[in-house]
Amino acid sequence: MILGFKKKFILNFIKREGFMVFRKATIDDCDLFFKWANDKEVRANAFNSKPIIYEEHVQWFSKKILSLDCFLYICYEKDIPIGQIRVDIENNVGIIAYSIDSQNRGKGYGTKMLEMIVDQIKKEDVKISILKGKVKYENIASQKAFEKAGYECKNNEKYIEYFKNIC
Repeated sequence: MILGFKKKFILNFIKREGFMVFRKATIDDCDLFFKWANDKEVRANAFNSKPIIYEEHVQWFSKKILSLDCFLYICYEKDIPIGQIRVDIENNVGIIAYSIDSQNRGKGYGTKMLEMIVDQIKKEDVKISILKGKVKYENIASQKAFEKAGYECKNNEKYIEYFKNIC
């Protein structure tokens, strides 16, 4: 009984303090990810900026959820989903893609998510040594988020590549 009280107290405390947490995405999150992915600003900053067709999204999302080489999370503050972050494992490198809900942009959540994903990957014991993200030159907000989160950058002809060693 006391343990239940303690747990409830801790959860309420976390909610009051605005604690951010990751939750692994499930198939039930497909429509939320679709909404976020088709956001006008997200599409403009994506390397493929065409609108996403729902049926194609469902197939893609189902594959990602089942893949052992993909880690897909929703980030919450309090009980509010504020964004998503995905890490695809390719050749022992974690490739990051993330987005923030339109109502929560400009509040520093991108930076915090990029910081937190390092600990999450370590916690899950994912066998990678580097996290990387690719950002279009026009996407100033993501550039700032990666830089504030301590990622190093390397300019490429078509984009900026951000990376962080996590060993």
